[in-house]
Amino acid sequence: MPKRRSRPPLVKMRASVNRMQGQAERLVGRVQREARALIARSRAEVLKDVRDLERRVVKGFHAATAEQVARLERRVAKLEQLVAELPRKTEQAA
Repeated sequence: MPKRRSRPPLVKMRASVNRMQGQAERLVGRVQREARALIARSRAEVLKDVRDLERRVVKGFHAATAEQVARLERRVAKLEQLVAELPRKTEQAA
């Protein structure tokens, strides 16, 4: 009776499972390190980061888009042109 050998697809699957297990272990280690670092932070550090984040979010809400700025610039240029023409029209009417 011949010996049964492991089939190549099974060998590949085992290698794949071993790789995934190694990646999962590294990920768990990273999450644990980050959690420990987060717990070790002082209240003042956390509040500072929260305030900085809040400031960035509020600034983002108030920021104008490039399209809005361009539109406003065109409107201002048009108004400046109209204002410049006003004295000329009043002089011509007089």
